[in-house]
Amino acid sequence: MIENNVDLRQRLKTVHAYAVTPFQTGDLLAIDEQGFLGNLRFLVDRGAPVIVVGGGTGEIDALRSDELESLARLALEGFGEQVLVIPSLPGNTGAAVDLAQRYQRLGAGIALALPPYQRGGIPDDLTGVLEHLRLISAAAPGLALMPYNTQGWGAEFFERLATIDAVIGIKDPCFDDHPLFRAIQRLGDRFVWIGNKRHDPGVLHLRYQAGIEGFTAGFINFLPEPELELERLARQRDWQAMVPIQRRLAALEGLRNQYGESMIKAALDAVGLSGGAVRPPRVQLSAAGRAALHAELRQTWGFDVPA
Repeated sequence: MIENNVDLRQRLKTVHAYAVTPFQTGDLLAIDEQGFLGNLRFLVDRGAPVIVVGGGTGEIDALRSDELESLARLALEGFGEQVLVIPSLPGNTGAAVDLAQRYQRLGAGIALALPPYQRGGIPDDLTGVLEHLRLISAAAPGLALMPYNTQGWGAEFFERLATIDAVIGIKDPCFDDHPLFRAIQRLGDRFVWIGNKRHDPGVLHLRYQAGIEGFTAGFINFLPEPELELERLARQRDWQAMVPIQRRLAALEGLRNQYGESMIKAALDAVGLSGGAVRPPRVQLSAAGRAALHAELRQTWGFDVPA
């Protein structure tokens, strides 16, 4: 049985900061633990209510299981009393089951669960995805799960997910809003619906109107104020006020779309936090990308960064 289900569900209805995983300078195969903790301290001090560690922005597909456990331990021991820390589970079923048990022992209440792929592709029969989550929930019965819909699930599959009690939330990237909207219409408050922000074009307010109850954020790692303000305005249903903030964030969204996690890490470095290099298969931010990022941070957001 998932303890404090009502309270946990309520805590999910907000902005989720997806933390990066900084690596040591000169050793891309070692995590910079002090840098990681410093980044989390920055987020906590500025009011981030939920922090996801080891997720997509955290380069989960390039991390070992022991590294994912280490990130969870550092975050939970350092900040678990102040914010909701959500560690991440990979799509590999064996690793996910083992890590779920480890996370539960560390005191985690919920984990982000990436879905399994079959030879790099989405399984033709999604029953296996369902069984993947059932095995995790059976192995760690006190751990709630928030599956990450990277597979484009339809409303019918969300109904099947509802048969697993441990699944209390959905993280959806909103690649296709229509199936998500249909699922929300069918299932209502069975799940907490967490969407993607998408500031270019700025459609976050429209997704709240469709039924999402929180959103994920990467820019919050180095620029927390606008993301936190958007969440506040969404709770107040002040849709009109959300538009200009998203418009200001649009250029950063374009750079993120072009350069991925390396852009966020470079922004962390630029503002005095710990970003550093990305692991393969990601590639480092190009000189042109860095120049464009620094120009945007200076001109739009007032950071004193090099030209």
